[in-house]
Amino acid sequence: MLLQNKDTAKLTISIAMCTFNGADYLQEQLISIAKQTRLPDELVVCDDGSTDSTLQILSEFNKDAPFPVKINQNKIRLGATKNFEEAIMLCKGNIIALSDQDDVWLPHKLEKIEKLFEKYPNAGYAFSDAIVVDEKLNPFDFTLWDYVLFTVNQRRNFKQGYQSEVLIKHNVVTGATMAFCKKIKNWILPIPEEWMHDEWIALLASTAEEKGIFDEEPLVKYRIHPKQLVSINVNANDFIAQFKKAYNTKSESYQAEAERISYVVDRLLSANKLTKEANKLFKEKITHLQARQWLHNHSHWKRFSRVFTELLSGRYHRFSNGWKSVVKDLCF
Repeated sequence: MLLQNKDTAKLTISIAMCTFNGADYLQEQLISIAKQTRLPDELVVCDDGSTDSTLQILSEFNKDAPFPVKINQNKIRLGATKNFEEAIMLCKGNIIALSDQDDVWLPHKLEKIEKLFEKYPNAGYAFSDAIVVDEKLNPFDFTLWDYVLFTVNQRRNFKQGYQSEVLIKHNVVTGATMAFCKKIKNWILPIPEEWMHDEWIALLASTAEEKGIFDEEPLVKYRIHPKQLVSINVNANDFIAQFKKAYNTKSESYQAEAERISYVVDRLLSANKLTKEANKLFKEKITHLQARQWLHNHSHWKRFSRVFTELLSGRYHRFSNGWKSVVKDLCF
């Protein structure tokens, strides 16, 4: 469990923002940062080769910003993961808050994040829920945690320390709501291109006992629009959408996921932070992924015994979607 300590020295907060052709919504995000009740100590922006007016908007904002703004222009396109890596490396604060270019922060976001780290100084990272909105900031009838299925039971397990078990099943930490401590920066970098930066940081930190903390209050308006890199399907959790996703999942995806897990194991090993319990957990996950890959490469009548073995082991419920995944592996 995380220890509380209210005598923590004053924290400094850096914001790591990545931009790429974000002119449509960037201004609103910058204004929301400038209106924070707790202003950041610096804003570090890495632009990945924008060809619209993004850089002009940043330059104009920099003239009157109430905090230092550093604008870095990449010489070559890096892509989202490596661009965030670059921004993170340039940050100097004790706390690094990640920012997308198209959201809107609620005024007390940074103040809330700072108080969380002051209360739990041993934590590695923090995150929150978010209000999911459309292009014009009209809210949908669900939150980001509803979408990623961060349920009440999962939140309870997360608080009780079973964070790796939650995160290895599916990521519930969205970068737009995330902030992490400088102390973990050196060993979480570099970020493999096969991983998104937020899920990589969260899983590594939680497994290495740099536990995550969260605020259940939504602190961000998470905007959905046609141009965003990682989009949300507002109907993703209905039956038809889940059926299509299951039908279209190929055996290669399980191999790719197993390889991604191996990157985590290798990094934790190199940082001397891989416990026996975590190593066992990751091996079990890889075993399950390999089993599901095998199933998709064999005829339906040969699958029953292998599915039964995985079901009996409990791995379908620990690492996949339980009975839904069983039906998928038997039928598709």
